[in-house]
Amino acid sequence: MSENETPQEGLITEAIAELIALGAASAANAENAFQVHHYRLTQLEVSKEDMIQAINIALSVKARPHQAIIDMAQTYLLGKKGGCGGADCNCGPDGCEEEAGCGGGCGCN
Repeated sequence: MSENETPQEGLITEAIAELIALGAASAANAENAFQVHHYRLTQLEVSKEDMIQAINIALSVKARPHQAIIDMAQTYLLGKKGGCGGADCNCGPDGCEEEAGCGGGCGCN
């Protein structure tokens, strides 16, 4: 870096770090940590909508393995394909996302 260049600041601000921590506390079922990070976010004047979004993202990530085992059990025990096409479907703009485990025919299109 030359003398005239200023270093680029990181993307994670204090508020973003607290949102990440709030989501992590939610996913970990850590009530005390949730309360601490909620308080800090309130002090930073972060909107409730942003807090809700952080929690929803964390809980969505946490729920994926659970949904995968439900889908597998339905396939093995009931002969049904679960998951996509319902409320938990992870459909992208071009159809099913591969990492969602949908495969083809998920009803996203």
